[in-house]
Amino acid sequence: MDTLFLEKIKNSTPIYQQIDEFEDADDEMREIAEYIKKTTQHNEYVEPKRVKYLYTSKPKKDGSRYGLFDLVKRNGMEKMIDDKYDFILTVFYDVWKDLTPEQRIISLDKALCAIDMGTMETPKIGKQGPDSKEYTANMRYYGADKVMGISETIDLACQRILDERKDALKEKRQSKKGKKQSEMA
Repeated sequence: MDTLFLEKIKNSTPIYQQIDEFEDADDEMREIAEYIKKTTQHNEYVEPKRVKYLYTSKPKKDGSRYGLFDLVKRNGMEKMIDDKYDFILTVFYDVWKDLTPEQRIISLDKALCAIDMGTMETPKIGKQGPDSKEYTANMRYYGADKVMGISETIDLACQRILDERKDALKEKRQSKKGKKQSEMA
Protein backbone atom coordinates (compact mmCIF):
# COMPACT_ATOMS: atom_id res chain seq x y z
CA MET A 1 0.00 0.00 0.00
CA ASP A 2 1.06 3.55 -0.65
CA THR A 3 2.75 4.68 2.57
CA LEU A 4 2.24 8.36 1.72
CA PHE A 5 -1.50 7.82 1.38
CA LEU A 6 -1.60 5.78 4.61
CA GLU A 7 0.14 8.65 6.41
CA LYS A 8 -2.22 11.18 4.82
CA ILE A 9 -5.37 9.44 6.09
CA LYS A 10 -3.92 8.54 9.48
CA ASN A 11 -5.63 11.48 11.22
CA SER A 12 -8.36 12.19 8.69
CA THR A 13 -11.28 10.96 10.81
CA PRO A 14 -13.01 13.90 12.50
CA ILE A 15 -13.37 13.76 16.27
CA TYR A 16 -16.90 13.58 17.64
CA GLN A 17 -17.64 13.27 21.32
CA GLN A 18 -20.86 11.51 20.46
CA ILE A 19 -22.87 10.80 17.34
CA ASP A 20 -26.58 10.84 18.04
CA GLU A 21 -27.54 9.07 14.83
CA PHE A 22 -25.60 10.20 11.74
CA GLU A 23 -22.82 12.60 10.76
CA ASP A 24 -21.47 13.38 7.29
CA ALA A 25 -18.42 11.28 6.31
CA ASP A 26 -18.05 12.29 2.65
CA ASP A 27 -14.70 14.08 2.97
CA GLU A 28 -12.82 11.16 4.51
CA MET A 29 -14.62 8.23 2.91
CA ARG A 30 -14.73 9.58 -0.63
CA GLU A 31 -10.98 10.20 -0.59
CA ILE A 32 -10.31 6.62 0.51
CA ALA A 33 -12.88 5.26 -1.98
CA GLU A 34 -11.17 7.18 -4.82
CA TYR A 35 -7.84 5.65 -3.77
CA ILE A 36 -9.40 2.17 -3.78
CA LYS A 37 -10.96 2.75 -7.21
CA LYS A 38 -7.59 3.88 -8.57
CA THR A 39 -5.52 1.03 -7.06
CA THR A 40 -7.76 -2.05 -7.42
CA GLN A 41 -9.22 -3.80 -10.43
CA HIS A 42 -12.17 -5.35 -8.61
CA ASN A 43 -13.57 -1.91 -7.66
CA GLU A 44 -12.43 0.09 -10.68
CA TYR A 45 -16.01 0.69 -11.84
CA VAL A 46 -17.36 1.94 -8.52
CA GLU A 47 -18.30 5.62 -8.64
CA PRO A 48 -17.36 7.05 -5.20
CA LYS A 49 -19.20 10.30 -5.93
CA ARG A 50 -22.47 8.38 -6.37
CA VAL A 51 -22.28 7.18 -2.75
CA LYS A 52 -23.34 9.23 0.28
CA TYR A 53 -21.09 8.36 3.23
CA LEU A 54 -22.26 8.73 6.82
CA TYR A 55 -20.83 7.97 10.23
CA THR A 56 -23.39 6.26 12.44
CA SER A 57 -23.72 5.41 16.11
CA LYS A 58 -24.92 1.86 15.38
CA PRO A 59 -23.09 -1.14 13.95
CA LYS A 60 -24.61 -3.41 11.31
CA LYS A 61 -25.57 -6.86 12.55
CA ASP A 62 -25.20 -9.66 10.00
CA GLY A 63 -26.38 -12.91 11.51
CA SER A 64 -24.40 -13.39 14.69
CA ARG A 65 -21.57 -11.02 13.71
CA TYR A 66 -21.23 -7.27 13.63
CA GLY A 67 -19.99 -5.35 10.63
CA LEU A 68 -18.64 -1.87 10.22
CA PHE A 69 -20.70 -0.83 7.20
CA ASP A 70 -24.27 -0.86 6.00
CA LEU A 71 -24.89 -0.23 2.30
CA VAL A 72 -28.34 0.86 1.17
CA LYS A 73 -29.32 1.16 -2.48
CA ARG A 74 -31.60 4.16 -2.91
CA ASN A 75 -34.95 3.41 -4.52
CA GLY A 76 -36.56 5.20 -7.44
CA MET A 77 -38.73 7.49 -5.31
CA GLU A 78 -35.77 8.67 -3.23
CA LYS A 79 -33.77 9.31 -6.40
CA MET A 80 -36.73 11.20 -7.87
CA ILE A 81 -36.34 13.71 -5.02
CA ASP A 82 -32.54 13.91 -5.32
CA ASP A 83 -30.64 11.75 -7.78
CA LYS A 84 -27.14 12.80 -6.69
CA TYR A 85 -26.51 9.45 -4.94
CA ASP A 86 -27.25 5.85 -5.88
CA PHE A 87 -26.18 4.42 -2.50
CA ILE A 88 -25.89 5.38 1.16
CA LEU A 89 -23.00 3.80 3.04
CA THR A 90 -22.95 4.12 6.82
CA VAL A 91 -19.91 3.29 8.94
CA PHE A 92 -19.95 2.59 12.69
CA TYR A 93 -17.91 5.55 13.89
CA ASP A 94 -16.89 4.21 17.31
CA VAL A 95 -14.91 1.36 15.70
CA TRP A 96 -13.86 3.17 12.50
CA LYS A 97 -12.03 5.93 14.38
CA ASP A 98 -9.77 3.37 16.09
CA LEU A 99 -8.77 1.42 12.97
CA THR A 100 -5.37 1.85 11.37
CA PRO A 101 -5.27 3.48 7.92
CA GLU A 102 -4.62 0.08 6.32
CA GLN A 103 -7.59 -1.47 8.14
CA ARG A 104 -9.78 1.43 7.00
CA ILE A 105 -8.80 0.93 3.36
CA ILE A 106 -9.35 -2.84 3.45
CA SER A 107 -12.68 -2.44 5.27
CA LEU A 108 -13.99 0.24 2.92
CA ASP A 109 -12.81 -1.79 -0.06
CA LYS A 110 -14.88 -4.69 1.26
CA ALA A 111 -17.94 -2.45 1.58
CA LEU A 112 -17.46 -1.16 -1.96
CA CYS A 113 -17.40 -4.75 -3.24
CA ALA A 114 -21.17 -4.81 -2.56
CA ILE A 115 -21.78 -2.12 -5.19
CA ASP A 116 -22.72 -3.34 -8.66
CA MET A 117 -22.54 -0.46 -11.13
CA GLY A 118 -23.84 -2.66 -13.95
CA THR A 119 -22.25 -3.08 -17.36
CA MET A 120 -22.64 -1.51 -20.78
CA GLU A 121 -25.01 -4.35 -21.70
CA THR A 122 -26.97 -4.21 -18.42
CA PRO A 123 -26.56 -0.72 -16.96
CA LYS A 124 -28.84 -1.41 -13.96
CA ILE A 125 -27.04 -0.66 -10.71
CA GLY A 126 -27.60 -2.77 -7.61
CA LYS A 127 -26.17 -4.49 -4.57
CA GLN A 128 -24.39 -7.78 -4.55
CA GLY A 129 -23.94 -10.02 -1.55
CA PRO A 130 -20.67 -11.46 -0.34
CA ASP A 131 -19.47 -14.74 -1.80
CA SER A 132 -19.63 -16.33 1.67
CA LYS A 133 -19.53 -13.76 4.50
CA GLU A 134 -16.61 -12.10 2.71
CA TYR A 135 -15.89 -10.91 -0.82
CA THR A 136 -13.32 -13.10 -2.54
CA ALA A 137 -12.01 -10.18 -4.63
CA ASN A 138 -11.23 -8.30 -1.41
CA MET A 139 -9.53 -11.37 0.13
CA ARG A 140 -7.51 -12.11 -3.02
CA TYR A 141 -6.22 -8.56 -3.21
CA TYR A 142 -5.25 -8.06 0.46
CA GLY A 143 -4.86 -11.68 1.60
CA ALA A 144 -7.48 -13.85 3.26
CA ASP A 145 -5.79 -13.91 6.68
CA LYS A 146 -5.55 -10.12 6.82
CA VAL A 147 -9.18 -9.57 5.71
CA MET A 148 -10.55 -12.24 8.05
CA GLY A 149 -8.46 -10.84 10.92
CA ILE A 150 -9.84 -7.34 10.37
CA SER A 151 -13.40 -8.68 10.20
CA GLU A 152 -12.87 -10.47 13.51
CA THR A 153 -11.32 -7.34 15.07
CA ILE A 154 -14.33 -5.29 13.96
CA ASP A 155 -16.84 -7.82 15.29
CA LEU A 156 -15.13 -7.96 18.69
CA ALA A 157 -14.76 -4.17 18.88
CA CYS A 158 -18.47 -3.72 18.09
CA GLN A 159 -19.41 -6.23 20.78
CA ARG A 160 -17.13 -4.51 23.31
CA ILE A 161 -18.53 -1.05 22.58
CA LEU A 162 -22.13 -2.25 22.77
CA ASP A 163 -21.40 -4.02 26.08
CA GLU A 164 -19.79 -0.83 27.44
CA ARG A 165 -22.86 1.19 26.41
CA LYS A 166 -25.15 -1.35 28.06
CA ASP A 167 -23.10 -1.22 31.29
CA ALA A 168 -23.10 2.59 31.29
CA LEU A 169 -26.87 2.67 30.84
CA LYS A 170 -27.29 0.15 33.64
CA GLU A 171 -25.09 2.25 35.94
CA LYS A 172 -27.05 5.38 35.05
CA ARG A 173 -30.33 3.67 35.88
CA GLN A 174 -28.96 2.35 39.17
CA SER A 175 -27.67 5.81 40.04
CA LYS A 176 -31.09 7.36 39.38
CA LYS A 177 -32.75 4.61 41.42
CA GLY A 178 -30.32 5.26 44.28
CA LYS A 179 -31.02 9.01 44.17
CA LYS A 180 -34.77 8.44 44.31
CA GLN A 181 -34.40 6.07 47.27
CA SER A 182 -32.22 8.55 49.16
CA GLU A 183 -34.68 11.36 48.45
CA MET A 184 -37.56 9.26 49.78
CA ALA A 185 -35.71 8.44 53.00
